Amino acid sequence: MARCRSVRVRLKRAKRALGAMALLAGLLCAAARPAHADATIAFDAPRNLATVLGPSTIELNVSIPPGLAGEVDVIVDGTLLVTLREPPWTVPWDAGDGSRGHQLEAVLRLSDGSEQRARSRTTALRINQVEEVDLINLYPILRTRGGSYVTDLTREDFRILEDGVPQRISHFSTEGKPLRIAIVLDTSFTMSRDRKLENAQKAALGFLEALGMEDLAMVVVFSDNVSVAQDLTDDRELLSAAIAGTEARGGTALYDAIWRTSKKLERHEGRRVLVLLSDGKDEASNGFEPGSLHTLGEAVDRALRSEVMVFSIGLGKRLDQEYARQWSRPLGQAGAHGDSLKDILMRVAETTGGRALFSPSPGQLRKAFKEVADDLRNQYSLGYSSSDPQRDGAWREVRVETPGKDLTVISRKGYFATPRERGGSISSSD
Repeated sequence: MARCRSVRVRLKRAKRALGAMALLAGLLCAAARPAHADATIAFDAPRNLATVLGPSTIELNVSIPPGLAGEVDVIVDGTLLVTLREPPWTVPWDAGDGSRGHQLEAVLRLSDGSEQRARSRTTALRINQVEEVDLINLYPILRTRGGSYVTDLTREDFRILEDGVPQRISHFSTEGKPLRIAIVLDTSFTMSRDRKLENAQKAALGFLEALGMEDLAMVVVFSDNVSVAQDLTDDRELLSAAIAGTEARGGTALYDAIWRTSKKLERHEGRRVLVLLSDGKDEASNGFEPGSLHTLGEAVDRALRSEVMVFSIGLGKRLDQEYARQWSRPLGQAGAHGDSLKDILMRVAETTGGRALFSPSPGQLRKAFKEVADDLRNQYSLGYSSSDPQRDGAWREVRVETPGKDLTVISRKGYFATPRERGGSISSSD
């Protein structure tokens, strides 16, 4: 029995010795293998926290150990941009207009299964930088004669004329700037008929679903007065509740709604958009006086000065046969009736770079809102610094052209060359 115990003890010691030898052999083998610590990857450009605009180049510094192969995935904002399999480790990239920063990642994948990663982050252009550059921003929409969107043009395909003088395009991007959008709903008494308001609410709720993660929206309603039902936010539940909570009553302060909403949007960087839905003319609930303190001309002027694109949706079957009153002239006098409601909605939209759509019946509103969303997803972003440096407050006509191409261009008609204000904020009472 003692002899058996002795044999077992010697076997345990032998096993421990063998285990130690195996461990030592493993360490020696590991030391003999090529050290993958030599595999490195880093961003040479853009530098971390740099501000990058427009066409740029991503440059990587990649080191792969001898005897191994590797490839690099370049990822921008979570989306694979390209996979590079050999030097030079560079890739062209459009960084956009600087309105937001980007997250860049490069993943070096080696043939032995190991990986190395590098990250870099660009920062958004600061507001004071935007003021110093003083870009005139345009967001044209291009369509073929058949109505299809054209989204594959380059900077060289565009020409910008300011008061007939060609301008140098300093910024070009097909990457949409985040939206700062106001959904402006007519809640006058006439919207209570034929389930107009109910259908408008459903269409506006569907429109919210088309907004991107970085887009902010607000809800404005108007009848006798203009009211901000929900201020600018990315909270879709708050926006939905504001739309669903609207009620129809009173007159139609149409021009005040455009004026005040444009004024409220002007302090927010991004694509400023006003989506207007109305079925009626600007008039008080008694039908004997205007509904707004502001005129149509003042409303359009405010939208232009605030650089707000208006997309107007007219609800009704005969808007081309209904006319706005010229309140300065007695009813019955020649010229007492002005433009048709259709003409008014088209003027507001086309002058500011948006588009007018018309929905004969409430049930077709969802289609109209969808077309607005499609337009906003298919805009180019162009920028230029005027060759005329004077900020004299004068109106300057701007034309965006695509020479040699038979395309329809939708873009704002011009701007007022006024000095840009710095700082400040807009309250809901403006």
